[in-house]
Amino acid sequence: MKKRQESLSLLRGAVGTYRLCRCYFSYDPEYWYFYLFGISDQLMLGAEEDDFLLDGFQIRRLADLRRVEIKDDLCVRINEENGLLCGVERPTIDLSSWKSVFESFPHDLMLIVQNESAGRRGFFYLGYITRVDQTYIVFSSFDADGRRTDGIHIFYDAITSVTFGDRYSATWQKYLCMHPGAGAE
Repeated sequence: MKKRQESLSLLRGAVGTYRLCRCYFSYDPEYWYFYLFGISDQLMLGAEEDDFLLDGFQIRRLADLRRVEIKDDLCVRINEENGLLCGVERPTIDLSSWKSVFESFPHDLMLIVQNESAGRRGFFYLGYITRVDQTYIVFSSFDADGRRTDGIHIFYDAITSVTFGDRYSATWQKYLCMHPGAGAE
């Protein structure tokens, strides 16, 4: 319990700063780097940093967090000197619950919704929210050929992360919009 409180304290202290958090999650043997933009009792919002670049935002469950470290080395100083966070605005998202998160998103924002903890039984959906309910969202997802599947029910307790504003989603959104026939079933 003490370690958990220390981790949460580190995260809270890093929100809105150039303190880069190295986060370890229970479902991944590797770690992720985030500049934090928000934290609640259940969720964290961060901009993912990878090799001096930001690649969108992620919201992840705090229940999956194993350990947090603050990275303080030359890479962090390079990020700061190059103004990596300049002009990056904190998304206005209510982190109180998954329901409030999804209600905060515009319905035309392409998202990646994942469950990384279930191995092969996990999921990766790329697409749009079509409805927000009390315990789940209804989602329209696109496969690797651009085919759309509507009416996917994703329960909040199965979600480990939501990604948006990243290169992958932006590229898909651009090509799906450029080719009106894509997404047709």
